[in-house]
Formats: sequence, C-alpha cells, structure tokens
Amino acid sequence: MRLTITGADSLFARAAIGALCGEHAIRAVDIAFSSALPEGIDVARGDIRDRDFAAGVTDDAEVVLHLASLATAAMNDADIIDTFSRGSFNLVDMAIEQGVRRFIVASTLGMFDRLPAKWRVDESWRPRPEPTPEHLACWLSELSLRECCHTANIHAVCLRFGTIVTDEDISGRTFDARWVHIEDAVQGLKRALRHIEEPPSRGEWEIFHISGGDGAKIRDGRARGDKFGYKPAHDFSANFPGPSPAGPGGFEPGANWREALLPQPILQSNAARMAGSPADKRRVVIFGAAGPVAAALAEEIQDAYLVRQTDIRPLADVRGENRPQSEGAPLPALLPAPHEERVVDVRDYSQVLAACEGMDAIVNCSVVRPDAVEAFRVNTLGAYNVMRSAVEHGIRRVVQTGPQQHGMDSRTGYWWDYDVPGDAPARPGRNLYAHSKFLGQEICRVFADYYGLEVPVLLYMQFLNPAVTGGLALMAVSWHDSARALRAALEVESLPSPYEEMVITSDLPHGRHSARRAKEILGWEAEDDLSPLWRYR
Repeated sequence: MRLTITGADSLFARAAIGALCGEHAIRAVDIAFSSALPEGIDVARGDIRDRDFAAGVTDDAEVVLHLASLATAAMNDADIIDTFSRGSFNLVDMAIEQGVRRFIVASTLGMFDRLPAKWRVDESWRPRPEPTPEHLACWLSELSLRECCHTANIHAVCLRFGTIVTDEDISGRTFDARWVHIEDAVQGLKRALRHIEEPPSRGEWEIFHISGGDGAKIRDGRARGDKFGYKPAHDFSANFPGPSPAGPGGFEPGANWREALLPQPILQSNAARMAGSPADKRRVVIFGAAGPVAAALAEEIQDAYLVRQTDIRPLADVRGENRPQSEGAPLPALLPAPHEERVVDVRDYSQVLAACEGMDAIVNCSVVRPDAVEAFRVNTLGAYNVMRSAVEHGIRRVVQTGPQQHGMDSRTGYWWDYDVPGDAPARPGRNLYAHSKFLGQEICRVFADYYGLEVPVLLYMQFLNPAVTGGLALMAVSWHDSARALRAALEVESLPSPYEEMVITSDLPHGRHSARRAKEILGWEAEDDLSPLWRYR
C-alpha cells in the first residue's frame, strides 16, 4: 500500500518506517529531518497547517498514518494546539477530498493516567486528558479524525499507545506500568494496517489500546482480541522491583471511584472575593467585544458590572464603519469609565493573560468563521489561551459561546431528529467553523473537568432583530434575549457539573431544538415574541 506518515522524524515513526518500507511505498512527512531515511522513501518537508501542503502529501495515498501527535517535545504550546487542531483537520479534510479512505491516528494512553492502575480500563472508557499541550495534541487529533469520519465512507483507526520506550531508555530503571516497547508499538501499527486492508463501504471509527505485557497499567481490551491480534512480546520483567509489578495509582478497591477524579486545585482562587463582593463591583472581561453578541451583552450588564471590553481592533473603529453583521444587529457598545477597553489579540497568550488580571469572570465571544487559518487560531487556540489564563488567575466562571453543532449536514448530525437537547453530542463534521469551535469547546471541557471550573457553554444558530428580520431558522433568538442568556450564565449560582452545554433559542413550533436545559440550569427563557416570523402576514 501507499502510506503517508506524519511526524516521520520521530524515533517511533523511524522505527515504523524501517519495519514497513519493504512491504509498502512510504511518503515520510515532517517539518525537518535530522538524518537520512532508508533508500526509496519519498521525503516531504513541510507543515500540515498549510492546506496545499496537506493536499500534496495525501495525494495518491491509500492510507494516512498521522503519528505526529506523539512527537511534540520541540514545539511550543501555541504551535502544538494549532498543529493538532488546524493541521489535523487539514490533513484529514484534504485526504478525504482526494479519495483517501483509510486512516490511522496515534494517540496516548497517558490520557488515563488519572485513573488508578487497578481499574480495568478498555477502549470503551472515556479518556480523561489533562490540560497539557501533550495530551491535547493527541485528544484534538483523535476528535478531528473522528468527526470527519461521520462525513464519508472511510475507515479510521485510533491507536492509543503507552509510553513508548527502547531497551536503552529503560536500562537500569524501575518498571513503569505505562511502558510499551517500541517493537510492540510497531507491531500494533502493523496489526492496524492489516485490519484496514479492505476498503470500507461505510464510515467506521475504531479504537485500540497498545500497551505492554501483563504488568501494564492498561492491558485488557479489544486490541488483544482475535480480530485485531495484538500480542506484546515485552513484559519488562527484568525491571520489576519485586515479585510483582507496581504500576502508577494506588487507589484501594471499594473506595468511592469519584475520589480518583477530583479536580486539581487551581494556582489561586478568586472565589472568596467573588462571593463577598457586591454585584456592581464584580469585574467581567469580554473577548470579541466588537461583535454583536458581545455588544448586546455589554449593554445588558453595564449597570451591574465593571466591564473590560477587548478585541483585536479598537471598538470605535468598528463602530465608525457602521457595518452591522446583519440587519438590525447591534454595533459595539462604547462604555464610559469606570468601564475600560483594551486592544487584545486572543491568539496571543500573554495579551489574554494580562486582560484577565483582576477579573472575576470571563465571557469569550471571539470568533472567526470562514478563514481556514484564523478560524482555528481564534476559535481553538484562543479558547486554550482563555482557559489557561483563567486557571492562572483563579477565575472559575468562564462563559463560552459557539454555534449549535447538532446538524451541520444531514449525514453528520441530528438533522431529522426532533427535540434535540442542548447537550446532545456535537457533530461538526468537516464544517470549518463548527469544527474549529468544537475543538475549542473540548479544550474548555478538559480544563473545566481537570480544575473543577464553572464553564457554561451557550450554543446559538440565528440571532435576529424581530422588528426587521424576515426569515427564521430552526433555532433563533433575539439579540436582546441572547444577552440575557449570557448574563444568566454569569450569575447562575452553580452548575450541575464543571462543563455544561445548552442551546439558546426561543421556543419555536418547529419542534427541532429544545432550550429546556437553559431553563433548568440558568433559569432563562426568551422574552421577545418571534411568532410573526413563522406566520404568513
């Protein structure tokens, strides 16, 4: 088969190339190569964040092996998030366009490190990634491929590896139950290639755990079944400190399992100050303040909060252009002192961190829709910068906004379902805007779960001014009511869980989307009457 392998300069990828080059034609893809590869390998130097480059390296491939997420050591945080959101999307999206129907993505069993070693974790368990760039690189790559898988007749396999080691790596070291020998990791890759030899007739997503021998922390699962046939040859017995292996995690059987997943304390917390200060002294920073959603919010809360408005351009410049997003959409609100305004690029962590200093809550309305580069840098990397800053400053309440992701097209989502709840699993497919926002929301979920934050996520479809708007979507809300929902998300006393998604829509007779969760969690209901928009006049 003709294989395209990303992250090809890594130790693992080089071992895989050496084992596979006699049977397959290989195109090795990476930013740079530290030394020569075996003769006959097609070497491609470049960045998969470049869509043209991604198209070039997947052209004529029969299988794409996306191994790059296991090789992030030399990358900075921003490049990691951008590469494994935008880059992974580019790679899969362009490959599907060119008829590639088989994919393998490498991920990590490190996403289960929080779970005790005595738990029988298999491929059906939900990963618990930590909010580190290394975990997020793998998690974002997984999710991007999984969601694209809904849109086409492709067979996608996710291989989650233990910590890949060589004999030299472990010489003289005490056994670690997360180890998997590099030869066994390559065996897992070979098994996956054999598993997807036949072209698929429908979209299929599968996960296999590739771990060490019987002493491994995660050892039972689908990979060791007869169908896949993975059998690790290395048990690391020479490294055992005693008669039995001692893996990470010492959670005692019978204890409350939730204790193992308690959130980590954030570096500092503003909870006490927030609880003890009157509402009109609480400070809120709004990102994306030049947009109409944030403009409506600023008008709504200006008398109750001290507001810091931020955007990449001065609000007066945007207002002066007088180009509303749609007919009747609000323009940026220029609030008087003591409110303040800052020019902030949400893509720049240092600027976001400074903008969050002294704040009690964050509202993230920043968004880019059609741009194939900036959609990911704002919607995904921007969300990472916001959440990281929230943790750094001890800000527990972060309100995130985004599009409804339940029906991007008829194949990927719930297009012909009714009463779709606000927390139905997202189905962004290959829609650029929805996909980039979905990955940003997953970053919010990971931070919220790990640190016990309070992250209400409000999902919208159509904003309108009832006095001038003519058409009505299946989910719709007035600008005024959208701002009231955001305020309710700021003020709700508590959430059922650290991360809660809910759709924001007026009650409409379509019967398609339900705002019940927003009513139950936030106590919010739309006030403006949209009934003239579904009646003939």
